[in-house]
Amino acid sequence: MSNAPVLPTDAVQAPAPTAAEAPAAAPGVQIPARGLTLEQLMVERVSAYAVSDRPRELIDEGLDKLFKSVVDDLTRSYGDLGKAIKEALAAAMPAGVSDIFELTRYNALVANQLKQRWEASAVGDQLLQQANKSIDAVLSGDGLVKGEVSLQELLEAFIEDNKERAAEERWSAPEIRFEESDTYGPTLVVAFDPEPEESHRGGGLRSSRRRYDHELKHRMQIRITDETRPAPFPHHPVIRVGEVYAATLDDKKIALDMQIYTPWEKQLAALYFGNAKLLIDCDADDFTYGFDD
Repeated sequence: MSNAPVLPTDAVQAPAPTAAEAPAAAPGVQIPARGLTLEQLMVERVSAYAVSDRPRELIDEGLDKLFKSVVDDLTRSYGDLGKAIKEALAAAMPAGVSDIFELTRYNALVANQLKQRWEASAVGDQLLQQANKSIDAVLSGDGLVKGEVSLQELLEAFIEDNKERAAEERWSAPEIRFEESDTYGPTLVVAFDPEPEESHRGGGLRSSRRRYDHELKHRMQIRITDETRPAPFPHHPVIRVGEVYAATLDDKKIALDMQIYTPWEKQLAALYFGNAKLLIDCDADDFTYGFDD
């Protein structure tokens, strides 16, 4: 007779839970089938990855990097597209770049546009007159680049600018020289300096030799044109017209970033940058500081 304990009928071992009763997996987590080998598991996961959206995302990212690299190479200055853009820009530039600096026409255009806007706004006559007066004041006088500049007026303004120092130094006249040449067509070099030559040569340790034209502080190189203006007085020569193609202020080639303040400097800038015409209406020995008059 067996000595094994007799279990009560209500203590019979419960059967294993069915698949329906098994605990659910966390959302998004797939439980691999039991009994799969590592090779079978890899095949399953690769197949699942291949049909997902992730490969498409990676391909798009790679294409983005590829195209960005190609565009960067093309648009660099040494790339094909960069060279083509440079050539296109060069071809688009005006034949006469000096037209960009045609400030006389620019000033007139600005004035006309402002006046038209005032008139279109239908303001009162008194206000309109005051607005036009203000516009004319801003775009006239020293601020306006003229189409023609008198060489005599320019040099007289230069003398006026240096008159105070000339009085202190007892200078009688500035050093002004005209040098004409026909080597490469008719040209004129106007060199001028506030200090006269005799003062420069007699100043103690200074050189006793005469200064060369290029050693004077300011210079203009002028191309003489065929254009002329009538003589101002009977029996006087006609006024020749020239174009300034090079200029020097205070021993430095004139440039856009120069600090230009005085009226004669503005006139010189108008001749060089604004392509204004120079009226050659004087001689080099016409000028003094006026102390001996």
